[in-house]
Amino acid sequence: MRADLVRRRAALLAAVAAGVLLILGLTSVPSVVAPAHAVEPGYARLTLTELTPSTVTSAGGDVVRVRGRVTNTFDRPISTLKVRLQLGSQVRTAVGLRTSLMAPSSAFPVLTPQRSVAETITPGQSAAFDVEVPISGSGGLQIEDTGVYPLLVSVTGVPESGGLMQVAESRSLLPVLSLPASATRATGFVDPAYGAGDARLGRDGSVAPDTSAPAALTMIWPLAATPQLAPGVLGGETEPVRLISDRLAESLKPEGRLGAQLTALEKVAQPDGPDARLRDGLCVAVDPDLLVTVHGMTLGYVVSEDPSDPRSATVPGTGQADARAWIAQLRSIAEQLCVTALPFAQAGLDSLSTIGDEQLSTTAVTGAADIVDALLGIESARDVTIPAVGTLSNAGRDVLTSQGRTGAAIASSAVEPAATDALGRYRSGGVGLQTYDVPISAALGAAGTRPAVPSIMPSWQQPDLRGESPVSRRQSALAALAFPMLTVPDSDDARRGPVTGRSAFVMPPTYWSPTAEDSAALLGAADLLLASGTAREVPLRDVAGSLPEATETAPLVTPGDTDPLVAKGFPISSAQAGEVRSHVALTSQLKSSLVGSPDTVTTPQAYVAPLYEDALRGIATPETQTLNEARRLRTMRIEAVSSTLDHMRQAVSLLDPGGRYTLASERSPLLLIVRNDLALPIRVEMNIDAPEALNVGELGVQEIPPMGTRQIQIPTHASTSERATVNIAMVTSTGVPLSEPITLSIYSNAYGKVLFWITIIAGVLLVLLVARRLWHRFTGEPDPADEDRPEPDADEIRLASIPYQQRLDLTREDPGDLPPADRKDP
Repeated sequence: MRADLVRRRAALLAAVAAGVLLILGLTSVPSVVAPAHAVEPGYARLTLTELTPSTVTSAGGDVVRVRGRVTNTFDRPISTLKVRLQLGSQVRTAVGLRTSLMAPSSAFPVLTPQRSVAETITPGQSAAFDVEVPISGSGGLQIEDTGVYPLLVSVTGVPESGGLMQVAESRSLLPVLSLPASATRATGFVDPAYGAGDARLGRDGSVAPDTSAPAALTMIWPLAATPQLAPGVLGGETEPVRLISDRLAESLKPEGRLGAQLTALEKVAQPDGPDARLRDGLCVAVDPDLLVTVHGMTLGYVVSEDPSDPRSATVPGTGQADARAWIAQLRSIAEQLCVTALPFAQAGLDSLSTIGDEQLSTTAVTGAADIVDALLGIESARDVTIPAVGTLSNAGRDVLTSQGRTGAAIASSAVEPAATDALGRYRSGGVGLQTYDVPISAALGAAGTRPAVPSIMPSWQQPDLRGESPVSRRQSALAALAFPMLTVPDSDDARRGPVTGRSAFVMPPTYWSPTAEDSAALLGAADLLLASGTAREVPLRDVAGSLPEATETAPLVTPGDTDPLVAKGFPISSAQAGEVRSHVALTSQLKSSLVGSPDTVTTPQAYVAPLYEDALRGIATPETQTLNEARRLRTMRIEAVSSTLDHMRQAVSLLDPGGRYTLASERSPLLLIVRNDLALPIRVEMNIDAPEALNVGELGVQEIPPMGTRQIQIPTHASTSERATVNIAMVTSTGVPLSEPITLSIYSNAYGKVLFWITIIAGVLLVLLVARRLWHRFTGEPDPADEDRPEPDADEIRLASIPYQQRLDLTREDPGDLPPADRKDP
């Protein structure tokens, strides 16, 4: 009971304080704006369902209409619910686009009359409201000039056992392009023929758009996703395409994050449509890694149950059909709209500098455009690099210079020019810089299904969006897009002007998620601004062509109030950079030893390409400001690539014959069998360590067929029959060790020098004995060796003269006719 009483008293005090603020209507704004909401948490939730017009124009009527719904999230009824609109002062800076949404209620001095919503709503119950207020004049929003204004929708009520308080609110921005007719303003009209007046004020009191200094509009439309291909999988269609999850399949659906964006872009890309100027000022920025992944999905794919293990179990993917439809739709759009390439997998330039591998930098920067062109069948816009994090360090700039890139688009908070340029273009070293405002990027990223906050956005500039409805977030995005066109900077002193000048280079976060409604509204607003004359389209190719001409120098800096590690795109550590370098070097060596031909299933380049790409995916800029997950993914990819490279080395092996090997003769070859489990032939060499007694001949480079074995004959010459221990190691033709060495005990039937001399002596004796017998035969002298042989008798002499067949017949008829030595028992 006591705790309940304390809570009630606290609520009553808060209600009294809120009531006093509402009555006083304070107009002062603190010098440092911080999140300060007068809403008591847990009472109600306010959801906007409509705000029209989204951009105030002279042709859009003279009222603003807001529809919404109030839901009781308290555990007790809330009564006397009323709603009103409040308007703040015109936003003058890009930072104000975000901080104005964080200001207290006192920063919204214009108050419209309250309108009743409901007498009482019980817990969980909702009540709808519909409010219309005049744009100008008393009782309305009192807007008298063009620009962007913060708008607060406030709901007050009386919770049970409490007092009157603000129970819910919604904050948004209202862009005013022009104003409709007003009798009050008409009294101030001055005919140009009789004097000088406001050139934009019409006779009927309408206010025309300010077209005195049209902003240069270049709108980038990023299409990107966090890397989804599983690491350590070889390419060339030799293995199934493997993803770490099936999230991308949902995103590619027509109603998904990436599918909805193409639906909106497709309408703009119609060649016979009315949006020709918008098409010229719009450029689709595509992550090549996304295209590689989607292309792989079109071939059929699987999802890994353990992404850290390249050989883990998998389940079939579900998005093949959606992937085919999405990439076909993008190809159709790319034929009509400008397309440029983001760095591959959003690889951080600082990480590329730390790794220091030229081939990797080329793939990430220059090769990115080649991949986009090949997969979409177009010629993309080049020479303007768009780092994902929005900053550029001196090391990152040197990477661009080494790749011949002459331009980059970065945040205005990442430079400190001595004097501002009219179009926000500067020079740092040999790279021209096009700047853009991060608060505008943040407002665009806040729209959609999953708000995305740029990592270099200081927390004090980022409002809490958890309670804001999609309509209010979309409305703020529209106003932020219009802000550069509706706000003309002070041109009296260039040093005081904004860094971006009159440039409206619009760069949303690369991982943003606008819905189809968000995309259509943003593109429609851009088209309206171009048609009104407050903006002029500037194609990205024109921006690229003008950046080398930038003259104002601007030192590169780390944006203030941000984590330097985050501001540089979470660069890789020196230790992990060393691992990546060794992986890239080993991959290159293996690729050079592989053999490609028209008969092979793929090429060496395509076979190992995913391993190079995995190195870039490992240094991808994190999607959020949370680095723990980025660290985990980076480590996972590095370890998976290491595992695959080790598996490739073990896949080519010598089959051990068992340790003991006997040569049939002293010159018999040593027979070995080599197995190759890779999908391509590979060239290998043998490093043989043998004793002097076993001379091993030169074998040279051998080519081992894919997915099979080959018997290799190693020429040998044994000079002894003693056991010889031979160590055999196999390496690629580029010197990479393969599998494990084997050790053989070699035995030979050779007897060495003793056998040689015995053979020579025996041969000499045989020749002498033959010569002796021949000598005695030719001279007619009896051979002494025949002296002990008895003389033949008459029967033996007679038998010797009988032919063999006749003698055989005599044996059969009467063995007694034969001499005793030739008789055989029957």
